[in-house]
Amino acid sequence: MDDASPALLLPKPAPGLFWNPYLQIFLTVLLTAAAQILLKVGADGSSTDSSTWSLLGVKELGSGWTWIGIFAFVASFGGWLYALRFLPLGLAFSLTNGVHIFVPFGSWFFLHEQIGLLRASGILVIIVGILLLAQSVAKAEEKV
Repeated sequence: MDDASPALLLPKPAPGLFWNPYLQIFLTVLLTAAAQILLKVGADGSSTDSSTWSLLGVKELGSGWTWIGIFAFVASFGGWLYALRFLPLGLAFSLTNGVHIFVPFGSWFFLHEQIGLLRASGILVIIVGILLLAQSVAKAEEKV
């Protein structure tokens, strides 16, 4: 059995900034957050409809916002799969917590939702956690 570090066993990404797996994780986070907001806009379009189709979520499929949100999810999934080829799962998954930052801020900016003190505190904790994680990754990559 080989004692090599799992990070050393991962393949190397293609050259170029766009193919950087960390950038792909960031794009995945942005697209996932955008998808959530777009789906909310699509769902709000039928909020006064109490038909069975609306209650089952089928009527929302008639909204262009819903389809743009679905497309954003599919695009984020592609970036996620790409990044997983080059990053350890625990690291990649931890970095996706950026969604918990961008969704509330996007909801505040685009949907005019409020961010209370407790939620803002939680967002700050997530930011600190991601920064600590990024710092540890940078130190680990310096050694490689």
